Amino acid sequence: MSNTTPQSNETAFGAIRRRRWLGLPVTQPAKGTLTEILKDLPQFGRQPFTMSSVNGLEVLVNPYLDMIYRLPVRQGDRAVPVGVVSKNYRLVDHHQILRTIEEVIADFGIDPSEINVRAEWTAHGERARFSLLFPSEERFSVRLGEDDEMRFRIEIFNSVEGSCRLMAVAGWLRFVCTNGLILGTALLQINRQHRQQLQIEELGRLLRDALHSAAEDQRTLEEWRSMSITPNVLQAWVNDEVQDKWGLKGAIRVLAISLEPGGTQDAEPKGDLKNKLPSEVSTEKTVEVPGIHPPIADAFGISQALTWVAGQRNDLQEDLEWRTQVPQLMSELLQRAAEGHSLI
Repeated sequence: MSNTTPQSNETAFGAIRRRRWLGLPVTQPAKGTLTEILKDLPQFGRQPFTMSSVNGLEVLVNPYLDMIYRLPVRQGDRAVPVGVVSKNYRLVDHHQILRTIEEVIADFGIDPSEINVRAEWTAHGERARFSLLFPSEERFSVRLGEDDEMRFRIEIFNSVEGSCRLMAVAGWLRFVCTNGLILGTALLQINRQHRQQLQIEELGRLLRDALHSAAEDQRTLEEWRSMSITPNVLQAWVNDEVQDKWGLKGAIRVLAISLEPGGTQDAEPKGDLKNKLPSEVSTEKTVEVPGIHPPIADAFGISQALTWVAGQRNDLQEDLEWRTQVPQLMSELLQRAAEGHSLI
């Protein structure tokens, strides 16, 4: 079994995508083991939120706020302020996150050095995303074909200055198209800001639950591969649920990728869109979509079309939000398919 890892979306298809995260530029990804990533990962501290008086003789202190700052990266650097938080905000450093993951993985009987990590963060490191790809063991792998594999993955999104919530999402990365599918059974969200009640131990517990859910995910994927979806059911679902969540253009792309024969390509709408359903709009093809062979006739293939469209967002926050909507969209599609069969 191959141990190779997929190329990133940033370099796929010969074009470099300049990613942003809530308006800030994101660095080019760092890749390696947990130990290697920890060496390059910025660290942070906090201090009272202060300023000098106009005459420079006094230091004025805000008793309710602290400042978060990045520690110097190398000798000669200076600390860089990255945000202001309340006194009861609990700073959860990126290093704490990765150390917790390392402990959970080791407790689960996995050598942490076998985890392939891809990390990216904003300009000063205040927001960071970590993608942890698990080894090609049977419990963490799904074979779709001779050169087509999906691997279990955990993603972590964290900020040190409260601009976004700590999130951990688990799913499956398909190598052939770098599609990161999130399944509902493994979706983890810590929906509170970093306050005193947020314990880092909670992240460890949720990660253990996600690892145990991998076998259930494998069964779900197998069921999707054997579940047929008719064009009528697909069109009705795209016209309704997909358009409701992702708008007209997003729905048009999902339908075009799924149904248009003659090539596996994404598409953009053309012509007049006014008062038209997604299924009524003409399209023109754009970039290649690997791993999809239209017309798609099974639920798994539809999940891949959804994940592709969601994963093309240039803002990391939008990418995450769209991908976390895929489980709900798939649930609605399967319900429509079941209702359609019951009418036959």
